[in-house]
Amino acid sequence: MTTKRQLTLHFDVEVAAAIEVEATTRGLNLSRAANDALRRALIDEAGEALADTVRARLDRLDKRDAARARELAMIKEIVLLYVRVWFEYSGSLPDDDPDASTNADLRFQGFLEMLAEQTG
Repeated sequence: MTTKRQLTLHFDVEVAAAIEVEATTRGLNLSRAANDALRRALIDEAGEALADTVRARLDRLDKRDAARARELAMIKEIVLLYVRVWFEYSGSLPDDDPDASTNADLRFQGFLEMLAEQTG
């Protein structure tokens, strides 16, 4: 059950005429026509405006998230490239090191496996 509250309102002549036309067109009494018009103007459109604002902000956050994901992917590629080049040009390992005979690609794969174990 909806609760109704009685208000006495004074409208400008143009607004009152518009409400009367709306009531006649839709077959409503003046009170119902005014109530519907005010509901659309004050509640429904405000809700749509809020939804549009939230949607715009979420779109902005999605764009920021995508930009950060691209940046992180680039940073990851840069670090991995640096490690690969470092393994290539760091010089030979000491003779007593068990990895001394392995080439740079195998050392890099070992690095990736160690990295996967620590993050996984």
